[in-house]
Amino acid sequence: TKVSSTMDEHCVPLGAQQQDHQDHDHDTDEEEQEHFQQVCRSYQQYATFHQTRQQGVNHRMHQMLNSLRQDVTSPDANDGAAGEGPTIESLLPPSLLPQTPENQQHQKQFCDATIRNQFFLDNVMKYSGVMTSQEVLRQRREGNDGGAMVMDWATEDQMSKLDSVLKSVARDWSREGREERSVVYDRLVGALEKYMPLARRESCSDGTYDDKNIGDKSEDEQLPPRVAVPGSGLGRLGWEIFSKGYSVQGSDFSLPMLLASDFVLNGCGIPNMEADTGGGESGSSFRQFGVSPFISETKNTTSFQNRTRSVVVPDVDPTALQHNEDEDGLAAPEFTMMAGEFLSLYSHFLPNHQKSQNDHSHQQPNSPNKFHAVVCSFFLDTAPSLPHYLLTIYHMLEDGGLLLHFGPLMYHWSGHGSLLPGDRDDTSTNDMMNGDNHSISSKYQKRNKHLDERYLSSIDYTWEEFRYMILQCGFEIEEEEMYIPARYTADAKSMMKVVYDCGFLVARKKPMNRK
Repeated sequence: TKVSSTMDEHCVPLGAQQQDHQDHDHDTDEEEQEHFQQVCRSYQQYATFHQTRQQGVNHRMHQMLNSLRQDVTSPDANDGAAGEGPTIESLLPPSLLPQTPENQQHQKQFCDATIRNQFFLDNVMKYSGVMTSQEVLRQRREGNDGGAMVMDWATEDQMSKLDSVLKSVARDWSREGREERSVVYDRLVGALEKYMPLARRESCSDGTYDDKNIGDKSEDEQLPPRVAVPGSGLGRLGWEIFSKGYSVQGSDFSLPMLLASDFVLNGCGIPNMEADTGGGESGSSFRQFGVSPFISETKNTTSFQNRTRSVVVPDVDPTALQHNEDEDGLAAPEFTMMAGEFLSLYSHFLPNHQKSQNDHSHQQPNSPNKFHAVVCSFFLDTAPSLPHYLLTIYHMLEDGGLLLHFGPLMYHWSGHGSLLPGDRDDTSTNDMMNGDNHSISSKYQKRNKHLDERYLSSIDYTWEEFRYMILQCGFEIEEEEMYIPARYTADAKSMMKVVYDCGFLVARKKPMNRK
């Protein structure tokens, strides 16, 4: 597990931490090292990948037109057919016909969009201490000496993750993404301030007000409330909560997302020593970039211009937000990011883990390391096991702590590995209904051996069941609302937009003596 401290001028970029860990820890998992290299390759090969895909589309157009022209010149062709009406070629707009000025303009637009995105991704790599696409290309040319050189290319699946990164950057850190993210973030931040204000003003008998910090006057009373934001992606929600004065610990499992968020949160405050490509605002005191987040989308597009259009990111300087100790001695909040899977990061809060660590630690159950709130945006349905996530969140929280949830129930690990009639032994149907795994046939295991085990164990729960589990954990529901329309990384100019009717819930952990 890697940690990157944000909002700190002395923080070490996540990519540099990853490489340093690999250089000095010879026991580092080889699979983890390979994953880091694969992610870097996808960053470095982005423009080449998408330009090659576009060349494939161009080739298909050439093939179709050449085939049509051969049919027309064939001896068997009807001599009068050409003059009887429009041809396939005449139906096509000039922008699709090779060698036309309109087509060349489109090709240039697409190439510019890929270069724009590559420039942003190269800056992520540069900040992380990893070679950029141009440095890799230069190294390849210098080491090639004119001969063939075998390249390890990123896969379509790896590149699709990078397309998701660019869409998430636009959602979290552009003006255009404000409308979409505000539906979710404003509601969560507002609820946090409502149910766990930094200070509450209580009226006194003389008509004045007395500001009182949260909680009793304990040893950590000078520390701001600690808020965990799992599945924080590009980090905007955590940053917004931090901007209100809360200490925030974001986390995410996706390394492509983490590298980009680390750069946006920490690297864009670096003085702009060179002109940014594609729409960065002139005179800005921080680095801005133009990105085209939707160039990978070829369906339901209204125009080529909309597909290749750019947005400017970030819309604010994340590094400009600094908190200092206030007049009453309240410590400045901190903002950190964690890299890793949720349970691997936080399962040490579970009682069985704490019990095994008691011989080596004197921490109390309600130690400063526990959180006052866990804020989940489009996160809980990514759990391979929702009950495990809910129990972990419960034990992460101090008594009176809050769980805030907003999102659908899409279930990331759903849809694969279903048991089919041909997979079972009919003589042991009752055993399977009773949960006897040994009755599952080798045919089922063979058919699904390529799947991640989490697909084979995931269960989809209804909202009603989800709500019941929250109550059974030991929470009491403070607020609940259903059917709130929200989108996620949607193209506002697309002909198809997925709208989720989301659930919103605020639950408070009851004190242990009230469970």
